[in-house]
Amino acid sequence: MPIVLSLIGRLGLDDDSRLSRTEVRDWLARAAVWFESVGDAVLDARLVRDADEKPLLLVDLHPVSPPVEIRLKRSGKIRVTATTSPAGPGYHQHLCGLLRQLAIDFDFSWLLEDCSDPTDFLLLRDQATVEAAFLRWLGGACARSPDAVGLPATHGFTYPGEVRTPLGPRSREWANSAASEPHRGGDFFAWWSPDLDAAFYRNRALARLWCDFAWRVPLTETEGETADQIANDLATAFKMDPAAELPWSAWLELLEAIQGDADGGQFCVTPTDTVLSVELWKRGHVPAEDDTPIGYRRHPVRVLLDAGWSIEVPGSFAREWDADRNWTAWDHTRTVWFRRVGFTKLDGSAPTPAEAFEVGRHSLPEGEPVTELHTGDTTGAAMFGIADDEGRTVWRLSGIAGAGDQLAVCNVYCESADDRDWAVATWLSLRHAALT
Repeated sequence: MPIVLSLIGRLGLDDDSRLSRTEVRDWLARAAVWFESVGDAVLDARLVRDADEKPLLLVDLHPVSPPVEIRLKRSGKIRVTATTSPAGPGYHQHLCGLLRQLAIDFDFSWLLEDCSDPTDFLLLRDQATVEAAFLRWLGGACARSPDAVGLPATHGFTYPGEVRTPLGPRSREWANSAASEPHRGGDFFAWWSPDLDAAFYRNRALARLWCDFAWRVPLTETEGETADQIANDLATAFKMDPAAELPWSAWLELLEAIQGDADGGQFCVTPTDTVLSVELWKRGHVPAEDDTPIGYRRHPVRVLLDAGWSIEVPGSFAREWDADRNWTAWDHTRTVWFRRVGFTKLDGSAPTPAEAFEVGRHSLPEGEPVTELHTGDTTGAAMFGIADDEGRTVWRLSGIAGAGDQLAVCNVYCESADDRDWAVATWLSLRHAALT
């Protein structure tokens, strides 16, 4: 089970007072500004709406753990939920300190009797106790003989490693050792000490290099921000400890991507540091003992889509959902597009899977039929041919697939007919798993 910190607090309202919806949102918005001003540990604080259309504050402190969730009810009740594993005991301690300061600065109290902390750090404030709790968590996670520890179940990385972790792949031997003697696995955690020291910045950057960076010039504003954050963390780690072991070659590749963005997309803002660049160039061209390139996204990634659908695309592809639940993944010359669709028959009843698939098949454009999709309960047909894309000619694989009562459209676009085999392979990687 993950280590989850759960805090309950209450604003000092009169017994019969209730906040308006606007006051709830304004309070959370002020809290977002507060988090973004408290130091380098906070990567982002954003106000969104949850599944019930109520305001929710999400605070990102580390890429290894999910964002902290902060809710405020109209009664004045505050609820904070944070999964602090697998980032580490340093994250847990730092977050507890931030939340104590939040209560002071916003003049409210945490109701400790209603709070939950599996490590007991919230009450005891004992560093050794919280470290022991995280090591027990690691031992339990490794004992299950997983192929990944500390990554989301839906990570989708196909990188050829025995045990993938946020800071890179480990051996099965390492996992067995950590399962039997968890104290040997402390270097698994990206945030061990609560201090924002060189190790903190190095490991936060390393986790993003392994899991987030696409190893090319950024294609979106979000990718540009990620590249900037990684570069800033590595520069900070180097300035705090010039003797630290850093991912020199990967850092050099990152800066080359940022420089490429300056020549075109301009999603990054990291300035060129001539002194640092020279030092980095010298160290980045020295062969390392382990010259395996950093980055899970150098390999294909299986991406979870909608309602149990998934597809495998290059890890270098940018990916996004739009407001209409259309999913797109792309690079400079290739694009994959997906949408789940549905319809009812004229009498208002739901179609059978066979009926739905036949409707979809008849909607396919003219072209060259390609290999049909037959895997599990999924059946699909596709055509490959020339198409017009906003005034330019491209090659398009148009596919329709059905599974159970689900129907999905999957189109693959490329600028060259030479990419036909890649387009077909991408189409054939489409899968559906029934949700339980």
